[in-house]
Amino acid sequence: MSTNAIVDSEDRIGPYKVVRVVSNGVASSLIEAVQESTGKRFAIKQLLPSNSGDRSVRKALQDEARLGLELRHPNLVKVHEYVADPDQPYIVMDFFPSQHMRLCLARPKEYPLPKSQLHRIITQTAQAITYLHEKGYVHRDIKPENILYNKSGEVRLIDYGMTLKIPTGIGKLFAGKPPRQGTHAYIAPEQISRQPVAISADIYSFGATIYEFACGKKPFSADSLTELLNKHLKAKPAPPTMHNSNITKEFSDLTLQMLAKKPTDRPATMRDFLARFARIRIFQDDPVPQADF
Repeated sequence: MSTNAIVDSEDRIGPYKVVRVVSNGVASSLIEAVQESTGKRFAIKQLLPSNSGDRSVRKALQDEARLGLELRHPNLVKVHEYVADPDQPYIVMDFFPSQHMRLCLARPKEYPLPKSQLHRIITQTAQAITYLHEKGYVHRDIKPENILYNKSGEVRLIDYGMTLKIPTGIGKLFAGKPPRQGTHAYIAPEQISRQPVAISADIYSFGATIYEFACGKKPFSADSLTELLNKHLKAKPAPPTMHNSNITKEFSDLTLQMLAKKPTDRPATMRDFLARFARIRIFQDDPVPQADF
């Protein structure tokens, strides 16, 4: 995690002593804190005071906490509790000393891409997404910023702010159209057109993410939001091998399949992706991969 402001040594959040503000978002802050009774470090996601009166924002934080309390996987950050403070509610999570993959892409000289660990990082992220899908959820915001890794190559997928339950049975009849949400550089065509929630959207977004990991470029860029969304809907991305001749054809083909416009043309599940990915190299000079699942 990147460091931001150091806070006053007397600052407290309930029974936790604040160490530093890791980052500030639109609605909340991510804070490193120590539980004074145990000395253990935790990460706290706390609603900003400016949003304390917004019921929809408070509900979104509570929903994210409830989901985090339900999910238990080694590649997801563990949520310990939700505190419904009347002024600034917050979520208490495991503290995972790390950085997100966006830093490697945006500032490669300071944070060089861990090329030797990239296969493992992608595999662990895919395992976390697989777990979410098999629990009946779609993340809906897979992107480099939401993938944390540490020096040992351990991964945590974060942020359930846009995660939705996959409707089943009679629930499909009353589900309605999902909101048009997602990060525009990675958003799936079916998210743009507000089709029913399905795992195919995460497969597309993860394809866009690993495309960028290997190429150093997003599959699509544009001068306007409308143009970018139209490319997701209609344009074919350039094969990764066109950006980097060291990328293997097998990885390039798999990534392009994940970015297919029709969900039925993509790998059917993340388990299918994992089975194929376990047997291929990303770069031609990579060692033969060892299965990590």
